Amino acid sequence: MFTRTMKNNQLRAFVAVAEHGTIRAAARSLALSQTAVTKSLRELELDLQVGLLHRSPQGVRLTTAGLELLRRAKLILAELDEARASIQSLRGQGTPRVNAAMTPAFSVLCLPDALERFRVRYPDARLGIRDAFLSQLLPMLRDGTIDLAITALLPEVLGADLSFEPLGRLTIALSGRPGRFGPGPHRLADLGDAVWLLDESRGGISEAVRQWLMRNQVPTPRQVIECPSSMAALILSTRGDAIAPVPQAMLSQSWLMPMTQEIALHEPLPTVPIGIVVRKDSRLDAAASWFAECARLAIRAIPTASPQQR
Repeated sequence: MFTRTMKNNQLRAFVAVAEHGTIRAAARSLALSQTAVTKSLRELELDLQVGLLHRSPQGVRLTTAGLELLRRAKLILAELDEARASIQSLRGQGTPRVNAAMTPAFSVLCLPDALERFRVRYPDARLGIRDAFLSQLLPMLRDGTIDLAITALLPEVLGADLSFEPLGRLTIALSGRPGRFGPGPHRLADLGDAVWLLDESRGGISEAVRQWLMRNQVPTPRQVIECPSSMAALILSTRGDAIAPVPQAMLSQSWLMPMTQEIALHEPLPTVPIGIVVRKDSRLDAAASWFAECARLAIRAIPTASPQQR
């Protein structure tokens, strides 16, 4: 698909239009004229000999070819930016940049420790942190929006383009509003009428919980709220009646303890590997490598599951 005449400015214009939805907004974000952006898009379409956008008075919509190009273009631009930053760093110029995404569990349990350690070596680095569930992390990793992802997952769901470094296992407990479910211990089958908070990711904590229910011959709860939002999950489980699967270690956090309570169960709790995910074709620069090492050290301090739990 990519030809020798494809230019950096054309790809940036295309990505900006795709992200902002209109040529006017894209031009504003790039500090260019609408004419310049339109010209770059026209040259790109002529070069590829395919339409990339459906244009209408309401804005633009990507064609099938445009969607394919967007995924690759974002990765190319991210790698160009990384290369430029790495070279500037070698010359003693520029400011190191690290973009990372992480699940709420890492943010709560590990981020302060990892960030403190990282800042000792890179006090001036520009650090971008995104709090996201697995279903959001992996697309950002694939298109180059982030350098690395720190998450709990079932690694068998990863494609051949991604590499997972396991660093430990998280025990997953069920939590709810204090007093809502009684002292227990409860059986999983007795919780089937409650509202459960799960997200749609195939390989994250929610999928591990679905497999756990299946192993215990418990049907999927009848009332499930698809909830890929850590804030919404916190509100619904601490102020509502919903059950939220969370890493057990989070429930010992002093600021969470008054708001939530672990639901005591008869069944052994499941565990999920936690670690670092990167693109196989990428090599982290010095700053990103150090952030990854800080994450490793922080994760190893989390209480992990016993060997018998699965």
